[in-house]
This record gives sequence, C-alpha cells and structure tokens, in this order.
Amino acid sequence: MLIVNAYVDPWRSAAPMRLFIPRAMAPYYLAGRLSRETVDVRVYDEVHHGALLDPKLFAWPDLVVFTGLTAAFDRARQLSAYFRSANPAVGVAIGGPIARALPDLCAEVFDHVLDGDVEAFDELIEAELGADCLSAYPVPRFDLAGWSYGLGFVETTRNCNFKCAFCSLTGEGRAYQAYSTEDINQQLDAQGRFMMLMVLDNNFYGNNRSDFERRVAVLGERWRRGDFKGWGALVTGDFFKNPDNLAKVAANGCKALFSGVESLDPEVLKTYNKKHSLSSDPLTLGRLCAEHGILFDYGMMLDFGQQTIEDVDSQIEALLASTETPFPALLSLTIPILGTPHFAEVARAGRLMPNLRLSDLDGQKLVEWPKEPLEEVVAYLSDLLQFRGRKLSITRHAVRHAWSRRQSFDLEQTLISMIGPVARYCAGFRLGNFRQMRQTWREPRRTFCSMTDPLSVTYRPAQRLDAKYARDFEPLHLTDEDGALTPVAMQAIDQRVYA
Repeated sequence: MLIVNAYVDPWRSAAPMRLFIPRAMAPYYLAGRLSRETVDVRVYDEVHHGALLDPKLFAWPDLVVFTGLTAAFDRARQLSAYFRSANPAVGVAIGGPIARALPDLCAEVFDHVLDGDVEAFDELIEAELGADCLSAYPVPRFDLAGWSYGLGFVETTRNCNFKCAFCSLTGEGRAYQAYSTEDINQQLDAQGRFMMLMVLDNNFYGNNRSDFERRVAVLGERWRRGDFKGWGALVTGDFFKNPDNLAKVAANGCKALFSGVESLDPEVLKTYNKKHSLSSDPLTLGRLCAEHGILFDYGMMLDFGQQTIEDVDSQIEALLASTETPFPALLSLTIPILGTPHFAEVARAGRLMPNLRLSDLDGQKLVEWPKEPLEEVVAYLSDLLQFRGRKLSITRHAVRHAWSRRQSFDLEQTLISMIGPVARYCAGFRLGNFRQMRQTWREPRRTFCSMTDPLSVTYRPAQRLDAKYARDFEPLHLTDEDGALTPVAMQAIDQRVYA
C-alpha cells in the first residue's frame, strides 16, 4: 500500500520542502492502522519529498490512499491516472479534507471515499485486504517518516472548539475531541529519540480546563523524564486571557507557542467570527511569552476585499520597525476554502473572480475582487509575497529581534527566531532530483491573480497516457466565465450546515 499526501505548491516548484514545519503526519497515522507483518506500506508526502514523478513507484502498489488539503483535488486526480495507467488493477482511495468537501465528486473519481477520522480507514483495510492486515496495536508509523531535524510529533486533541468562518474544520463540523493519556503516551513511545516535540493539535487549549491541565501534565512528566528538551503547540487567543496558562505550560517544558492572530484589524477579525483573537496583539503576546521563556509565533492573513494597500503596507512596515514584535511565521491571503462559511459568504456577495479553479485557493494569489483597482493590488501583492525590496529589512529585523530576546531564550530558541524568518521569506530556491527540477523549470511565470495565472505544467501528462485519462487533467472550476458558481461549488455549499 502507498499512502500519498497530494500537494499543490503555490510557488510552482516540484522540489521538496524539507524544512517546512510542521510536516504532514496524517499519512503516518494512517500507516499505523496496518499490520507490519502482512502489509508492505510506504508513504509519499509531496511537500516533504517533492512532486511524485517516479514511474517505478506508479506501478508498485496494489492500493493507493490519497490525502491532502482541499485545493489538492486536481493533483490527487492526476496522480490516480498515473497509478491506474501503470497498473489497471490498482485500487484508489481518498480521504481527509478533500473527501469531506467533495464527497459526491470523489465517489465518481476514486474507488473508495473515506470521509471519517483515521479509524474509518480500518473498514477499507478489512474490506479490501482482509482482517489480518489490520494492526492489533495501531500506533503512528513515525519510523517511516525518517529524520525530521530532531522533531517528534504527537496529537492530543482533534478538531477545534471554535468556528472561524475561513477554517475547513468549521465546514466539516466535527466535534472537538481529546485523546486519552494512554493514547498520548503510545504516540510518544512509537517514535525514537528526538530533541523537541511538536504538538499537532488544531487547538491545544480547547474548551475544558481540567482536560487541558491533564494533557499539559502528561507532556510535562515526559519532559521531566528527559524524553525531550521541550515542546511547542498551537493555541487560540483565549489561552492568553488567563495569566496562569503561560506559567503552567512553561513549568511543564513548553518552549514555543503558535497562535492564529490572523489580522491586526479588529473589524476584519469580526467578519471571520474570530472574536477570541481581538486582543491578540503580537507585541504584547510576544512579551508575555518571552517572560516565561517561550518563543511566540503567529500567522497573518491579508484580505484586500476589506483592506487597502495602505492598510496592509502600514501594518507590515510597523512590524518590521518594532524590534520586540516577531514577524509572522505565515503570511498569506485569506483563502475562501470550499465548504466553509467564508466561501459561501463571498460567493453570495459575488466577490469570487470568474473562471476560478479549486487549485487557485492556495493563499498566494488573488481570488476575490479587491476594494481597490485590480492592477494596483496585483502589482503590490506580487512584490509583497516575493518580498521585493524587503529581504534586507526582514533579515535585519530577525537578528535584532533575536538579540532583544537573548535573556529570555535558550540557544535553540534564539537560532529559530533568527533563522526562521530569513528561511521563510528570503530563500526562494529549492533543490530536488532531475525530474523535479525539470518540471520546475518548465513552469510558466506566476501572475498572483487567478484570472491570469496560467495552469501548472502538471495539467499536461508527464508521460503517454490513454485518452480515457484526459479528463483527469482538466481543472475543477468553482466559478464560470461570468463569476457564477458552478454546480460542484453549489453542491458543496448546499451540503454544509454551519452551526
């Protein structure tokens, strides 16, 4: 069996992103449901390993399972054509966000659609391979992930208790759940030695105080035993409203926290139903975390439908001018993810651009009509996302910020805060194998606007295929030439009930 994390790279590179953190761990959790004795399982992650272009691997598996973000539907379909062409008897399944956003369409394309959690994989294994292929003691196959720069991974909860309008979890509507202490310890025991632990939860804090304290205690106990040097997690803005929370996690080995600040504009946050982040000022939160020896990181989204170029530019310049404020780890446009309340809202308002493709929703190109002239916004966006004229400023800010926190951070934290922003925003070249580099060199130049951005070369088969596979290389459109929703997009909205 081959488990593939399909990926669409917004920067049009087929080369690996081995430094991208956190790594996609869903394939390794799926692999853990299989018996080690009876199933030969491999994992291929198109983020970490680069684009899957190896003809030998296409002919290898008896069953392929795809996962990935919703925008990767086209890519999963392209890969399925390569696998089916190489081995007509192969079974092809898909799960994760794609299957939950497009269940009916996936049922037409793939042999099996898995729209549940990881445990739902057991039904497919038993039906297609037999009960003897199920693992008696399912734990993630972290051994298949290889070296991860000293990082270990664990999941202590699933989903999120908030309903941010732009989040795919809101569209899926699944309940927030916590793992048992036994489950958490089993995950930790399943991996070899590592230095730092990354908690993969969408919201480590959650909505149950006692359960949060239980999970912190579990990690703290393992940290005091010397299993790892520290851990980091993602928390929502409400975490910082209780001053005891930072002291508690710091006393139990927490070294880094990420929070989705998302916007510095309170009015924009309200439209996202993200009121719990209204007081999430990165300067204040950075200082609070540093007082407890914790590195603070955050994401920031740009919405030119609500913000002007001047609004965005002044915020970026203010961040670069403030030595004590960390620069965001993630900077992207707001993505109207299919199946979310935000997608439904902008679609009803007629803000989606014409001929919009699902693969365009990558956060690095304009897909909604801006409030200012289109050509001005696109030109500014192109410069901003490539940080033209700002690379020196970001490097200078990273060094100064790390120096300002030298009394609060240890050596590893200082290096991360210094090198991280430079690697994210100033390093534009990635190296892969010959096939990957050749595909990268053939890619057309990006325009940063969905109306003009040319299709990736991945939409042209890389090898000779039967004519019946031609439809697998056609992009899935969400709007037509007039900007109206296509039937597929309408169906995705109709299937959702936003609580």
